[in-house]
Parts: sequence; structure tokens; C-alpha cells
Amino acid sequence: MDKVIRMALAAFLLCAVCCGCDWKDPIDEDIEGFWRLERFETRADGQMHECERMYYSITRMVVEVSERQGPNGYDSFVARFEYKDGRKKVVMRDFKRRAATSDSHEDATVEELLPFGLGATTTEFEVVVADGDNLVLRSDYATLQLTRF
Repeated sequence: MDKVIRMALAAFLLCAVCCGCDWKDPIDEDIEGFWRLERFETRADGQMHECERMYYSITRMVVEVSERQGPNGYDSFVARFEYKDGRKKVVMRDFKRRAATSDSHEDATVEELLPFGLGATTTEFEVVVADGDNLVLRSDYATLQLTRF
């Protein structure tokens, strides 16, 4: 009988732990993930900017932009990420300079974000293509072309 009670208690605890977890599945797997910024076209002049080792990491609430071992030595930045209009649009806002495991509480400047195709510290994008392998985002500043990394 003692063994039955222990087994029932163990099963109850396992259920409580598993059911109590808040799994953070992606809201949209075709948008969230690790992306390489291949190029972006600025809308004002139609100029295409080819990118080398520029990355976007998008999760359901946070976006990070960075240049990994790239030739330019750009800093990394984190911002809030949110969906809008039923995932037809996304917003990246409140960009901060990246620190070791979080942000440094220092605001990013527009000039620091320009190499990433961002023309403001708060940018709303129309989702043009999101097929899991390619992501095309269009803002009033630029159209970004990203591929899954």
C-alpha cells in the first residue's frame, strides 16, 4: 500500500510540474527564428545594400540584431518585438545596446541601426513574405530580405 501511495504521489507531482509550465512556443514559426540579413533596399533612393554577417534573432517578444565576426564591428542591439494586425505586421521598438545577458539600458541611436536596415528606434514592418525559409519585411525606410539561418 505504501508503494501505491508513493507512485500516486509521484504521478501527481509529475502532472503538476508538466501542467504548470508555460511553454513559449513561437506565435508564428515562419517569422520567429534566426535570420541572416542578405540585403535591404532603402525606399527613398532605391539603393540596394548588400549585407555581410548581419543577423536577426526574432522570438515572440524580443528581437536582437547583430553583426557576428563581420568586417564592420557593429554593436548588437535588443528590442521589444510584437505582432500587429493579425501577424500581417510586426513592430520592433525600444532598441537598446546589448550587454552580456540582457541590454545595457543604453538607447540605440538611429545611426547605429541604419546598417541593419532600420531607420528608427521604433519600426513597424509589413510582412511581405514569411514562408519559413525567407522573410521579407517592408517599412517606410527599407525593405529587408532575410533568409533562415
